[in-house]
Amino acid sequence: MGKSTSAILFSTIISKNSNVLLIDMDAQASLTSYFNEYLEKSKINVEHINIYEILRKNLVINNSICTINQNLDFIPSYLNLHFFNNDNLPFKETRLKKALYCIKNDYDYIIIDTNPSLDFTLINALVVSDLVISPIPAEKWSIESLEALDFKIKQLDLNLPIYILNTRFKNNNSNKFYLDILKQNSNFIGSIREREDLNKRIAQNVGFSLNEDYTSDYKKALKNLFGAEQI
Repeated sequence: MGKSTSAILFSTIISKNSNVLLIDMDAQASLTSYFNEYLEKSKINVEHINIYEILRKNLVINNSICTINQNLDFIPSYLNLHFFNNDNLPFKETRLKKALYCIKNDYDYIIIDTNPSLDFTLINALVVSDLVISPIPAEKWSIESLEALDFKIKQLDLNLPIYILNTRFKNNNSNKFYLDILKQNSNFIGSIREREDLNKRIAQNVGFSLNEDYTSDYKKALKNLFGAEQI
């Protein structure tokens, strides 16, 4: 239950009361795989309609959106996004920002699932964002990686808060130790317990019921972030 699972759950919960656009900005395309049934029903061929083609300006963003439900839209990714880092393009860091300009007012929230690497796809997401949620397991090296993300944000001269979400929490001494360290950060918003039932639903591309217990940790995290009245 890492970043992609968190993006799916957050967008599902928020879209109950708000208009949400979810963007797959990771070449591994985990979100795209999860929403494959919706993409096929909408006759969207992700090989040609994807975020990379939008960044390359080969595709108008309005023609790239798949409707998941009344309040949730989705833009898929594809393997060709790998090429973006080596593409010689002008204004490379702001291409997503420019693409979103004409549709951003259609949504209350835009959630971007990014590549974990500090590359140009992540930079594009950071430039257009108001805040960052960093899903982090309660592990030493994962916690240390926060410094690299913070350094990149400062390097880009962006005033972006980083909120910490502990994921894949297991009730053992090691996880408890590192969770206590994460909680010392004032921007800690919650902990997501490892859930086999949730893992199975993701693996089977099955939708979520907001009434089920497996969504409770995500709801608590969102309430800590935005306040109870927003969720």
